[in-house]
Amino acid sequence: MRLFPLKLFFLPGIILLSTGTEERGGKVELSVRASEINPDASEHPEINYTFAKAKGKFQDMQHAIVDTRVPPRDHLVIWLMSYNAELSEYLAGLGLHLIQPHYANRWFSTVPKEAHDTGECLGNIRLEAATGQDHSALVDIPKADGLVARSLTFVKWLAKENPQGKWERFLNQKQTDLLWYKVILAGSSHGSTTSARFAKHQKVA
Repeated sequence: MRLFPLKLFFLPGIILLSTGTEERGGKVELSVRASEINPDASEHPEINYTFAKAKGKFQDMQHAIVDTRVPPRDHLVIWLMSYNAELSEYLAGLGLHLIQPHYANRWFSTVPKEAHDTGECLGNIRLEAATGQDHSALVDIPKADGLVARSLTFVKWLAKENPQGKWERFLNQKQTDLLWYKVILAGSSHGSTTSARFAKHQKVA
């Protein structure tokens, strides 16, 4: 797994709150709701996985950033958890493409406490949230709502919406999957552990 140096910023950043594109020089930030670009996407309120607004923000809003002014590293960062504008701009400045897709990450409180320490319970739920495949009897997350499918649909949308960003470099020839050897999984809190669990299942950069 290839590692890149990261700097963390704790100043409040600017997060795009509605579908759209913001361009500053060669730096492009894009946002779109998962439910708008994927007709197969669905809600799962039983595990707090919804589209509806909470605290004034749509829960399925997704973000992406690329800076075409710097030489590309030909790697895609998939950031799990809330969008961090400062960190995302820093990574884009390194020549990395970055997306923050909407995926199931609020299910923890819905799992019976007695199941938390059974060994593989939480890891299996994380894997199902990532793949959309059946790995746990405690949740039912279909393929279209897994992290893999949400990320694929998002990158395909970005390739059309932002051709100068050359997002297609992360898609296979038939655009049926991401080129995972170019993908860097990263996240904070819940997202960091989901990244680690999925990376054991799917080889990444």
